[in-house]
Amino acid sequence: MRNRMLRAALCGTLLAATAACGSGGPGTGAGPKSNYAASQVTTAPGTKPLSHVVWSGDYRPPYSEDPVKTADYPEETILGNVCETVIHENADYSLSPGVAKSWTQPDGRHLVLNLDPAATFSDGKPVTADDVVYSLARNMDPATASNYADSYRDISTITATGPHQVTVTFAKDNYLFVRYLGALGGAVVEKAFALKAGQNFGNANVGVVCSGPYTVASFDGTTSLVLKRNAHYWDPTRAAKVDSLEFHFYGDNSALSNALASGAAQGAFNVPPAAVAPLSRATDGKLYIGGEGSTMENEDLIVSHLSGPLGDVRVRQALSMALDRAAIAKTVYNGAADPLYSVAGPGFWQSNPAAATYKAAYQALVKQPDPAGAKKLLAQVKNADQQITLGYPAATPFETQLAQVIQQTGQQIGLNIKIVGLPDQQYGNLFTDPKARAGLDSFLTLNYMEFPEPAVMFRSYALPYGVQDFNGYNNPVVTQNLENAQGAQDPQKRAGYVIAAQQQLAQDLPWIPIAAPRALVFQNSGVTGAPLTFAYMDTTWAAALGAP
Repeated sequence: MRNRMLRAALCGTLLAATAACGSGGPGTGAGPKSNYAASQVTTAPGTKPLSHVVWSGDYRPPYSEDPVKTADYPEETILGNVCETVIHENADYSLSPGVAKSWTQPDGRHLVLNLDPAATFSDGKPVTADDVVYSLARNMDPATASNYADSYRDISTITATGPHQVTVTFAKDNYLFVRYLGALGGAVVEKAFALKAGQNFGNANVGVVCSGPYTVASFDGTTSLVLKRNAHYWDPTRAAKVDSLEFHFYGDNSALSNALASGAAQGAFNVPPAAVAPLSRATDGKLYIGGEGSTMENEDLIVSHLSGPLGDVRVRQALSMALDRAAIAKTVYNGAADPLYSVAGPGFWQSNPAAATYKAAYQALVKQPDPAGAKKLLAQVKNADQQITLGYPAATPFETQLAQVIQQTGQQIGLNIKIVGLPDQQYGNLFTDPKARAGLDSFLTLNYMEFPEPAVMFRSYALPYGVQDFNGYNNPVVTQNLENAQGAQDPQKRAGYVIAAQQQLAQDLPWIPIAAPRALVFQNSGVTGAPLTFAYMDTTWAAALGAP
């Protein structure tokens, strides 16, 4: 689970949004409609080789080639093709063999990984159990400063239990961790190379040695990163068909739109909503627009601390009641989003065996905006009109407009919301430094998770030791249910615990859900095979690209 909002210029100029855009629940208003079925998880298979493809690497170049250093769109879009994970996540979010050819969980405390003896690094050396132990344990070493350290919280030991076997032992029952091994926190690096490189491991002039279908051919650190096909890749089922894959990092929306429309770039994930209209008119390619639940992204208002003007739960409830989520999705997101009524919305359970159970519980949370009811609730609160500060990334027009909508919504019901635009660095500090949050009562975030599991999303911000519990939220009912969910092997039983936690969170609102962006993927007619789900994050997705 990641908070990533520093996407300043890519968001472009959207239509002005106001709280008076209209009202309604799900499905209200016109906007881009999904142009592929939920069952379609990739574009047509790429069957023929290609010599060179240019793809958008998102809004900036990677900070490092080390797979665990930074968890953000550029790193996760690119590095999964270089540093393969222990377990492979498919486009439909199912799991299949990666470096581990199989795995078993004999009980809640042990996960056994059986490694593929054929696995080799890009320098030809075999992937050993020692390499896998080292790679996973890096996430537990504070010196590594892994962005995935929170995923390893409940692990006691990671040990080699055979020449091609690694066993993970948990301090308490954990049936969720296996999913983390399909993200970059489960990426495998060559131990000897990493130790020799030391602090320089992953730097542009040093690089990494991993076992994926691509290696880094060049990286100028600013505008271009080029991958080359690993001609000696060990798994023929995922061997790359594109010889050279070049990632460009476009500084603004018009540059990206022009590159895609002209064919200078052949594809992009995470297309900004402002590009929907121009790219829908492209003559040499197609913009794929997903439906509800096509990503695990969620736009939320995070309460910075549970004291002050937002400390009274009735104030949080009133603001949530008054928000016109459908109007926000229509106008601020240019229609490429859906109203969101739980932080872990439809994208987190669409592919879950208990999807019907989650859907029914979610539908019970769907409400029409109720400003009158919000005013009535606030009338019960003493000093409800004291100033509330709301932080947002000032360089992002998209978030600026959303902050204005929330401010105007507050004014309609009697709340005094002051919006505070923050420079990128200062905004980024909100997620790492409590002192940076001290002067704010709340702030906006676009949050996401790399795989669909509502229990994990809720655990990240609703447990007192959750990595995203920025406000000290601690409700024993929620904690107990989420701990029970982690220890539940049966999906339906787990869903029961998660839904109980969700119901309490809907009352407490330490985070206020706002909208869920839809998947927006562009692909040139000369290339195909791209995933149409959020599974491009952390996986070997580029190996499936090819000519039609």
